[in-house]
Amino acid sequence: MGEAQARQHGRRGGAGRYSRREFLAGSAAALGGAALLGRGTSGLSRPAARRAGAASGGKSLTVALFQNPDTLDPAGTSLVGTGQVLASMFDPLIWYIPSSGGKQYFPGLAESFTASNDATVYRFKLRKGVKFHDGTPFDAAAVKANFDHIVAPATKAKSELGELGPYKETRVLDTYAVEVVFSAPNASFANEMSQILMSSPAAMAKYGSDYGAHPVGTGPFVFEQFVNGEKVTARRNPDYRWGPSVLGNSGPAHLASVTYRVLPDPGSQYDALQTGEIQVAQSLTPSDTVAALSSGKYTKLVAESAGLPYSLVLNVTRPPTDDLRVRQALEYATNRKAIIEVLYKGLYTAASSVLTPATLGYSPSQAIYSYDPKKAGQLLDAAGWKPGSGGQRARNGTPLEVSILNAANFGFDGITEILQAQFAAVGVKSTIADQAFPAVNETYTEGKMNLSDWFYADVDPSFLEVLFACDNIGSKGTGFNDSRFCNPAVDKKFALANAQVNAAARAKVYDDVATELMRQAVAIPIYNLAYIYVMPKSVTGMGFTRSGIPLLQGVRY
Repeated sequence: MGEAQARQHGRRGGAGRYSRREFLAGSAAALGGAALLGRGTSGLSRPAARRAGAASGGKSLTVALFQNPDTLDPAGTSLVGTGQVLASMFDPLIWYIPSSGGKQYFPGLAESFTASNDATVYRFKLRKGVKFHDGTPFDAAAVKANFDHIVAPATKAKSELGELGPYKETRVLDTYAVEVVFSAPNASFANEMSQILMSSPAAMAKYGSDYGAHPVGTGPFVFEQFVNGEKVTARRNPDYRWGPSVLGNSGPAHLASVTYRVLPDPGSQYDALQTGEIQVAQSLTPSDTVAALSSGKYTKLVAESAGLPYSLVLNVTRPPTDDLRVRQALEYATNRKAIIEVLYKGLYTAASSVLTPATLGYSPSQAIYSYDPKKAGQLLDAAGWKPGSGGQRARNGTPLEVSILNAANFGFDGITEILQAQFAAVGVKSTIADQAFPAVNETYTEGKMNLSDWFYADVDPSFLEVLFACDNIGSKGTGFNDSRFCNPAVDKKFALANAQVNAAARAKVYDDVATELMRQAVAIPIYNLAYIYVMPKSVTGMGFTRSGIPLLQGVRY
C-alpha cells in the first residue's frame, strides 16, 4: 500500500521516506500533483482596511476525504488524506508547484535557499513578519524546533521523517537565517522540503503528545474542530500574506471556511456531490465520474503525480516468487490495458515502470514487459512448472500458487480479481486475502504473501530507496520494502543519486536503478498515479502540489 503510511516512511504513504502516506494516498479514483520555490509576491498591496474587508466575505467549501485523518500533527501522519487537510492550515519553507510557465519552486515561509556543493548543508533566508495561528512568531528557532520534533523518538514521525533524510542538526544563524545540516549528501531534500510543514513550537510544547488534536500552523485556514470519523473544519486566516504567487492569491483565502468531510465510500461521495452537501469529490468510481461529467454540471481536474504507480509488489524471498522466472512470467501474464478498460473507463494510463512518467529518472526504455501470455508460459516451463489437468501448473506434485494480500477499499479490489483470472490463464493459481488498513501494514511487514498492493506518491525518486533498499526490509528502517529485494550494488546507486546536485546526473542514476528493478521484476505496475477531482463548474482557482495535494488559497465558489 503506499501511504505514506503507518510505519516509518517518506511517503508510501506514512513512515519511512513516505511511510504509507502516499501508498494509502488514494483510492480507486484518486491520486495527484505538487509544488516548490522561486520568487513571488509576498503580500497584498491593498490598504489594511480593504484587506480586512476581503477576508470577511466568501463562501464555505466542503471537500470529501476518502480517509479519516490519523493525526493532525504533520510529523506524525502517514496518510495522504490527512496531508490534504494539513495543506490548508500549514505552510512549507518552499513550495513545489507545477506551473504553466515551467517554474516549479516558489517562496513559502522561506524567501530563498541555497545548497552546498555536496548537498549536506541547506541555508534558508526566512520571511519576516509571519505569525503562527496562536500569535507566536515564525523564525529560525521555529524551524529548528520543527526539524528536531520530526527526529525526536517520542514523535514517532512517519512521512516527514523520511522526507527529512539523514538529518544531523539545524543551526540558527540569526533570527531569520537558518542552516539545516545532514550527515550525508541529501540532494533529494531540495524537493522533499516542500512536503515538510511548519508547526508552532509553542503549541507543540503546550499540548505535547496531544498536539495532533490541536494543530497550529501559519496557513490560509485556522483549525477549528476535528470530529473523528466525520469531519475537520477550518476558518479563513485574515492575516495570511505569504501564499505562493502561482495560485494568483498571496493573501487571505477567498473562501470563508473549509470543511473536510470523511466519506470513504465513493457512492456516498457521488450522492453528496449531487445534493450539494460537498463541492469537491475525489474518489468517485469511474462510472460516476463519467456520469457527473456527462451531466454538464461538473468539471474535473486531473493532477498527475510523481512516484510509484498503482502496483503489485512481488516478494522476492517467498516461494514461488523467489524465482525470477516466475516473477517475470507474472509480468508477462498481466494485461494492464484490459484492467484499465474494464475498471477505469480509460481515465488512467497504463504503467510500465516503477516510476511514473512525471518522476525524475523515468524513461520509456524501462518498459521491459508487455502482455505476452506465450512468453509467460515459456518462462514457467523453463522453471519446471508444467501444465497439468485444467491447465493448472505444478512441479514435483506441488501446484503453482501465489498469495495476494489485498488492502481492502484502497482501489485494488478489482485489480486483484482481474489479475487472478489473468494469472490462471497461464496456469498460476492465486488466492486473495483482504485486510483493511491499518492492520494490513503490519501483515505486509511480516512478508507472508507473494504479492502486495502498493502505490507511492512522492515528489522525488528517492522514494525508491524507501521501497527497495536492504535497510528497509521487515522491521528495519522504514519497513516499507515489502518486496524484500536486497542488492548492495543498487543500494550504492541510491547513495550515489542522493549525492548528485545536478538534476540530469540524478536522473541518469535513477533511470539505471528503475531499469534494474524492472529487470528483477520486483513490482507489476498497473496504472500511473493521477488524482481526479470532480466539482461544480462554479468552483475555480484550485492549485496542486507536485504530489497532487489540493491548494485552496485561490479557490472561489
